[in-house]
Amino acid sequence: MSEPQSINCLLNSEAMLQPDGQPPEPVFVDALCPTHGVFKARLWPNPVDVEPPLMGRCQECEAQRLVTEEMRARSRVKADRDAKISRLMEKAGIPARFLDRNFTGYIATTQPQRTALTACRRFAETWVDQQAKGGSLVLTGGPGTGKTHLACAVANKIIPEHLATVAFGTVASMLRHIKDTYRKDSGRSEQDAIKDLSSPDLLIVDEVGVQVGSDHEKLLLFEVFNERYQACKPTILISNLSADDLENFLGHRVMDRYRECGVVLAFDWQSYRGSKVAA
Repeated sequence: MSEPQSINCLLNSEAMLQPDGQPPEPVFVDALCPTHGVFKARLWPNPVDVEPPLMGRCQECEAQRLVTEEMRARSRVKADRDAKISRLMEKAGIPARFLDRNFTGYIATTQPQRTALTACRRFAETWVDQQAKGGSLVLTGGPGTGKTHLACAVANKIIPEHLATVAFGTVASMLRHIKDTYRKDSGRSEQDAIKDLSSPDLLIVDEVGVQVGSDHEKLLLFEVFNERYQACKPTILISNLSADDLENFLGHRVMDRYRECGVVLAFDWQSYRGSKVAA
């Protein structure tokens, strides 16, 4: 066996072309890798007066380099995705108390509670279908029964898994957002604010029907709901009213639309407050 040669980096490919423009045929020689020892390397006859000769890399070094590059690329993709999820979570406006809520942490000991849990989990797990049809959930019942917990569990699942845009807010905060455009120095219109509430992939509206409000406020609220319905945008409504009282507040036509593309769930059990789950 001839004495192994040192490894040299490949030069610019143009330097390797023959006079006729064709690349030279390589030969195989024994070469020495400082890390992996002797290996068979491709050696290209040098068509120009360039030293040292052109020689291929150690196959094991090249394989390790490719693995390292792939790992770095995956790490960059993960870092970019994690950063985007963080921005989406921050922008969603989910209350701090509910940022860690998930389906596993929801205590369901009765059949109605299990039904509510199953429906909300299925809503999140079939998110692609919900987006396509503009699916909805209406969660009604007394305070402390877990409605907000499950609504936020939906958001906390679809944001990292689907990079969905979510907006959480109370009716009062939504109305303030719209009315803020009425200021003389506001550069935005009422329709701009309504569009803000119509554009997220999922809108979670809490405290629906807490206060009746003026006819104008009701009209604004219904306009947001209608915009989202027309655009097939999923919506979750949370109300401490019963299903019948909520229908009286929203009107039969609005509730009929939510029944058409989703379910109305009655949380008609005792409050969880004072136990491990509160919402």
